Amino acid sequence: MRRIRRIILRILVSVFGLVMAGGGLFAFLILSREPLIPVPSTTHASLGRRDCLECHQPITSEWRQSLHYRSVTGPYWQEARQLGYLDLFQTLRKPCQNCHAPASVLDLSDRAAAGQPADGQLGVECTPNVFRNPKGTIPSARSDDVELGVDCTACHVDRGSIMGAGLHPAAEHETTADERFRTPKTTVERLCRVCHGATVEAWRKTTLEAQGVTCLDCHMPRVRAASVAGGPARWRRSHSFVADKDPEMLRKAVNASLQISADRKARVRITNDAVGHFFPSGANWLSVRFEARDASGRNSVGRTLAFGREEALVLDFWPFNTDSRIAFGETVESVFSLPDGHGTVTAVVRYHDWMRTKSTLLTLRREY
Repeated sequence: MRRIRRIILRILVSVFGLVMAGGGLFAFLILSREPLIPVPSTTHASLGRRDCLECHQPITSEWRQSLHYRSVTGPYWQEARQLGYLDLFQTLRKPCQNCHAPASVLDLSDRAAAGQPADGQLGVECTPNVFRNPKGTIPSARSDDVELGVDCTACHVDRGSIMGAGLHPAAEHETTADERFRTPKTTVERLCRVCHGATVEAWRKTTLEAQGVTCLDCHMPRVRAASVAGGPARWRRSHSFVADKDPEMLRKAVNASLQISADRKARVRITNDAVGHFFPSGANWLSVRFEARDASGRNSVGRTLAFGREEALVLDFWPFNTDSRIAFGETVESVFSLPDGHGTVTAVVRYHDWMRTKSTLLTLRREY
């Protein structure tokens, strides 16, 4: 009996020691991170950030449809707040607001070009893991007008000057021609990459870069519209920043087929030939629900496939996580054996975003 007690006591002491050591390591890991300190924005000497919204009303209308505008106030951010994620990340010193409400993207791009930090360190890939902060240098979080998210000032005001693609002297303000806005590739490398580093890196590994196809072609397509209220229409980039919450863009992103072979096999193929990075990207998922029903309509065979990358809150390391995202140019195929008899095969493709909202993108149906 005494031996059993000693064994139990040793086990309890060992468990307690491990808990204390783990707690100490966790505390050290969190406290060693940089404190989250929002700073005032880089602003124009005579124009406030809201002045941009009033004068450039046509662009403002587009921007208010975007996730840039809703990066702090949108439904996904609100749900994250209600679920307690934001409080948790704030406690863990995870810099969410640095990209969701940046003080200045251009200032950081300036420092990167000067060698601090090195260009290869720009940008992050968001992760909910409590142990791991994403690698990469990102903007400072701003302390003013946070509710405007990623707005005009965040991307166009650099050390007090307004930057754009060309020199535009005007009564209201002068716009300085800046190389970062002159060519799409430079814009991607020097601006988009500051916050979307992982996505830009995925794009650089595709054939699209050599073809001259950039992020702007899909997310900021050219439109003929006015730039200022009452102004003439001209060719410029859209500021709607369409992305994965846009149903039409999602439908265009999916290239899927369902074929029945002579050996009674159903083949579902998905090809990523329209998305210039991983599909899906981030913490989003793509699912394919396969069902084979007999002539009477009863469900004979059912199976669900999932494509994405796991991002566990704690165990976000091998071998617990999987990465089944579809790279650009890649085709994935799944084969299903059909039951006896005749019936209907259906494959439903759905998109699941990181807040568990799902959208049906495509329904494929074949007779067998």
